[in-house]
Amino acid sequence: MRILKPLACALAAIGACASPVVAAPCAETGCEVTLLEEIVVTARRAPRIVLDASETIGVIDREQLARSTAYGLADAMRSMPGVQVADSGQPGLKRVRIRGEESRRTAILIDGQEITDHWEVGTPLSLNPAMVERIEVVRGSGSVLYGPRALSGVVNFITRKGGTEPLQLEASSGWNSATRGEDRFASVYGDAGGLEYRVAAADSEHGKRDTPQGKIDNTAFDNRSAYAWAGRDFGAQRLELAYDRYESATGVFVEEEERTAFPLTDFRIDVPQRDREKLALFYEWTDVASFLPVVKANFHRQWNQRRFDTFSATLVPGARPVATERSIFSDASLEVDDGVLQLDWTPHADHYIVSGLQYTEERVNQERHVDTVTNGITGRPEDIHDEAAIETVALFAQDEWRLAERTTLTLGARQYRVEGRLEETNRAGLTPSTQDDAQLITSLGLNHELADNVVLRANVAQGYVYPSLLQFAIGAYAASRFVNPNPDLDPETALSWEGGLRLRAAGWVFDAGVFRTESEDYIDHVFCAPMDGCLSARDKIYVNIGESNAQGLELYTARAEGDLRWRPYASLTWMKRENRYENFVTEDSGTPSLSGTLGLTWEPLFATAMDGWLDLGLRGESASKREEPSSAGLSTLDEDDAWLTLNLSGGLQFGAARRLGLVVELENLSDETYSTSAENLLAPGRSVSARVTLALD
Repeated sequence: MRILKPLACALAAIGACASPVVAAPCAETGCEVTLLEEIVVTARRAPRIVLDASETIGVIDREQLARSTAYGLADAMRSMPGVQVADSGQPGLKRVRIRGEESRRTAILIDGQEITDHWEVGTPLSLNPAMVERIEVVRGSGSVLYGPRALSGVVNFITRKGGTEPLQLEASSGWNSATRGEDRFASVYGDAGGLEYRVAAADSEHGKRDTPQGKIDNTAFDNRSAYAWAGRDFGAQRLELAYDRYESATGVFVEEEERTAFPLTDFRIDVPQRDREKLALFYEWTDVASFLPVVKANFHRQWNQRRFDTFSATLVPGARPVATERSIFSDASLEVDDGVLQLDWTPHADHYIVSGLQYTEERVNQERHVDTVTNGITGRPEDIHDEAAIETVALFAQDEWRLAERTTLTLGARQYRVEGRLEETNRAGLTPSTQDDAQLITSLGLNHELADNVVLRANVAQGYVYPSLLQFAIGAYAASRFVNPNPDLDPETALSWEGGLRLRAAGWVFDAGVFRTESEDYIDHVFCAPMDGCLSARDKIYVNIGESNAQGLELYTARAEGDLRWRPYASLTWMKRENRYENFVTEDSGTPSLSGTLGLTWEPLFATAMDGWLDLGLRGESASKREEPSSAGLSTLDEDDAWLTLNLSGGLQFGAARRLGLVVELENLSDETYSTSAENLLAPGRSVSARVTLALD
């Protein structure tokens, strides 16, 4: 088995996830890195070869990102098996879903540190694609190593780092016809006498989305970002400092049926501010002792600022009709402190143990101003102040035990201690309180190498998600209704099984897996009952309402090696999901049974001063239905049609060092009218996007 054997090479190559400066060692030592031999760090918090992992892992490397004109990271991930893109009507703040789970049940990391978000629809991907070196995705619970929110999986964005020369420059500019959008990026980076560094900035402005049915209102958005990183080795020790800031404003599209659902006559949302700022410190000490190859520590502080405004109009008919207009202005800040101390042990040649201690404190401070006009009479304005926090301490450990030459068993466990506090509030009906919970979760994995480059794998893992600050402490607004928090909520839990086969033969790679996930105590909001003590019968309350069982098949195959210039590929997902609510059970979960991408890449031989490629692909989903509880307690059924798009992309790189590049993508060539099953917005119609990149050193 190759788990411990290539560790020295892996440690040298791990920087290749972030910088070409350490890509050389594998070339010098003869390490061959192909698709399934990619070295990843997310699956076990330490270097590991994809072929030898019991988890389901996907990788998007720098070359793939460079061949995309996507203005958001979520769009760059659309072709990955088991991954869906969700927009919640906000085109500038997309999220991802894994295996049909809601976005808030997926952990989003930047360089291994979680980006926290406590609002209802999950963590937006607030990082510019040009600042990312690679994306590693673990599908299936990662809660043992990465904690709450990793119930469905982990997405780790590994940023770009230093260079090979004292001063290097890179700049790019992109354009998208579907939004008349422009993207700009510039970066200065290098290695100045052992001090590696990078400074980068990006800016995007996009207008209304153009679809086959015309432009969609409230879909314009813009964002700006800045990034700085520095790292230096001090013998066997390494220190890195990173800072990034992302500023975003986006329109929010509300579908007509939701905007005018009784008693609403109009409803609008505006998100004028959705900013994130992060300061991070990383420390690593290698070769500490013969039994202690690595000690790591990292800390980060994160600040989130969110302005979220809603405007609603309702009409309740009757002998004396009641017409109400309500404007709610929410201004919330979220501050997070997170630190991890990790020790990697090799007490025996057949054991590699990753252990650690993690402490996280998340604090939200929210101000809401509510203006109400009823039948033309202005009511007293309402100002609401809430402060709440969650404090989590966790111990984790995972042991990779080589049972035999070709068989490895992986055992993991994590012990949580969580305390949630509503520290201050002036909202009627709420009082400061404290809740706590303790939970032990485990995982078990098995890898067996049938032959060289043929590996069977299996994995069982538990997942755990503690209620968010909104759900247990401060509540939220859904249209004109207030959703009351519930301090008695149980954490959401899951149990996932999966098994698969990976092989590499005759220039082809093949990675297939089956999975089943059983989830319990899903949290959602329902209308208040008299015993809930809500202030208004129109209000809602968060409760543990549902369960879910999901099973599926994920497949990726491609020709990755050889002399042929034609490289076919396929990425397919089959999934069946059953949701259990209080009053009914349904298999109409909104998840398509079949989705994926089929394509062919051509990489012809050009002149010595030019490289190029063309990619022709089909992407689509089968039809799906979504049955959910309605406001009346009954079920509603929505349907999404099947869709299939034809897409063509190509690129050229010029110069002996390939410093000038051009990428062009032609999307939805048949001008199909569709929306994906996880998105509210219609997809763009036939469109073209392009990006030009220039690098100097």
